[in-house]
Amino acid sequence: MKLCLAVVVAGLAFLPPQQDKEKVRENLKDTDLVGTWIYDDLDAGIAEAKKSGKPMLVTLRCVPCVTFKTFDRQVRTREDAELAALMEKFVCVRLIQAYGMDLSFFQFDMDLNWSLVLMNADRTIYGRYGSKAGERGKSERVSIEGLRKALEAALEFHKGYPGNKKDFEGKTGAPAAWKTPELIPDMKRWPNAVPADGSRPKCIHCHMVHEAELWTLRGSKQAIPDTLLWPYPMPDVVGLSLDLKERATVKAVAEGSPAEKGGFKAGDSIRKLNGQPILSVADVQWVLQTAKEPCSIEAELDRGGKVEKASIALAEGWRRKDDFTWRTQVWRMRHQFLGVSPLENLSAQDREKLGIGSGLALRIKAFAPDFVKEKNKEAAQKLQKEDVIIEVDGRKDLNGEAGLLGYLFLKKPGESAELTVLRGGQPTKVPLTLP
Repeated sequence: MKLCLAVVVAGLAFLPPQQDKEKVRENLKDTDLVGTWIYDDLDAGIAEAKKSGKPMLVTLRCVPCVTFKTFDRQVRTREDAELAALMEKFVCVRLIQAYGMDLSFFQFDMDLNWSLVLMNADRTIYGRYGSKAGERGKSERVSIEGLRKALEAALEFHKGYPGNKKDFEGKTGAPAAWKTPELIPDMKRWPNAVPADGSRPKCIHCHMVHEAELWTLRGSKQAIPDTLLWPYPMPDVVGLSLDLKERATVKAVAEGSPAEKGGFKAGDSIRKLNGQPILSVADVQWVLQTAKEPCSIEAELDRGGKVEKASIALAEGWRRKDDFTWRTQVWRMRHQFLGVSPLENLSAQDREKLGIGSGLALRIKAFAPDFVKEKNKEAAQKLQKEDVIIEVDGRKDLNGEAGLLGYLFLKKPGESAELTVLRGGQPTKVPLTLP
């Protein structure tokens, strides 16, 4: 299990809500929380925040997942004294179940298994914290120092509230297509998530929400937006590397990138982006996620104590440069379209040996298990181990495995695609009908 939000233990008989929560905590061994936490009850957290006048700190956590395990422990047990002192100024809520989650309100990167929302009791969102990227999603983009800075910023925002309320309007997204996860049609493919008898599900993970949205749209032959297939791009895609120990401070700017062309410099602290106050990498991701394209995003910066301006010009299709292969969505794509395990990007040395320049070059190292290959017998029969995919429908310019799978996913069921593979050093055409 990986990259999800909320689980309860498989096989657990569901009890009345309060008993259920306590039983879940015991089974998950999620019992070492330090300080005051409101457990798995957002409404109770809102009520307490209204009563106390404090802002809210809401963590969303898939307890058994390995990634973020250490960071989650540091937060829930308040190991850092400075962080603990800051957390006392918030109403802290810990959510561990996605069943019934309001998808119009909780809009964040659903492939994370730890995320944090800082908010007001009236459901105004001050900001988000929690990011992940890198090879197979193993790189957690968080730090205790960065979280402290985010909490300090949220307290600043709260002190100026409600006079600054309009500043945060962009932090809430458009209404979701489905009110709650269990209403998404493709969710039914997980029998334990949406039981046929209509009883309460035993397990809904956040990555299930993301996958179910994708495959529901594709199955009904609806348009699939890039924002869903390449969601929550890291700032790196536009040339910004941020210092994870600071609030939202530029560590480096890639040469020739949209960020460099727009005037960003190392050391800049991003105070506003597209008019929204920024307190973390996740906040920058939110702005990028909700940006229209093409467009230009305006930034307000603190540069050595002076206010400076910069911008990021986003061209059509800019987010397709991002690599989504760490996300759980990729497994079903690999299996259903090609019947393969992860594809290998050829090294420069291997490219030279095979006479391949720039462009697509993906080697099939292994096939998926037999029960998966049954979903696409055609691909399993036509493709071979060590084949190197160099084109699809004549295109060589796709961005690695994510580019290839994204291209195939955007085709409708029943449409065809023609792969060109190098087999024994010779180009071979492999026509496929996509399920």
